[in-house]
Amino acid sequence: MSDHGDLAFRSLDDRFNVVISNSALQAMIDECAQAGRKETGGILIGRIDPSGDTAVVIEATPKPKGSGFGLFWFKRSPSGLKQLLAERWNIGQHYLGEWHFHPGGSPEPSGSDYHSMEKIAADHRYQCREPILVIMGGIPPDRWQVSATVLAIGEAPYRLVTVE
Repeated sequence: MSDHGDLAFRSLDDRFNVVISNSALQAMIDECAQAGRKETGGILIGRIDPSGDTAVVIEATPKPKGSGFGLFWFKRSPSGLKQLLAERWNIGQHYLGEWHFHPGGSPEPSGSDYHSMEKIAADHRYQCREPILVIMGGIPPDRWQVSATVLAIGEAPYRLVTVE
């Protein structure tokens, strides 16, 4: 595993902060490199820090079995996630959002990405009214970029900027 360090993001108004751990970042890079020219993705698992203003992504899952994917699309399957999230809940971690890959492209969210996340924010089963969307673009493992967006229910998306 390469040591990229943690990757930190914040909203311009400092309302939202997201830290992606080195291990979660490396898991995304590895999954994307394996996917090649096809989209892939998974869920983000972690915790909210005690101050309540920073989400810490501890784990980025690989593509669940049964997920659909192609050159320009990805549909995540729920297979195995209920049990995984129950296990993580027992150690103080929970669902934070989704991540996926735009192979060879930009990490900019599409309209359909926003729409999917708005549905998640409004769906009480996720218990996540402010889900995080992380998109990796480029050609991992060597050339890649990551974007992070928070989609608070009933609000415009909050695009986060990298904290240097």
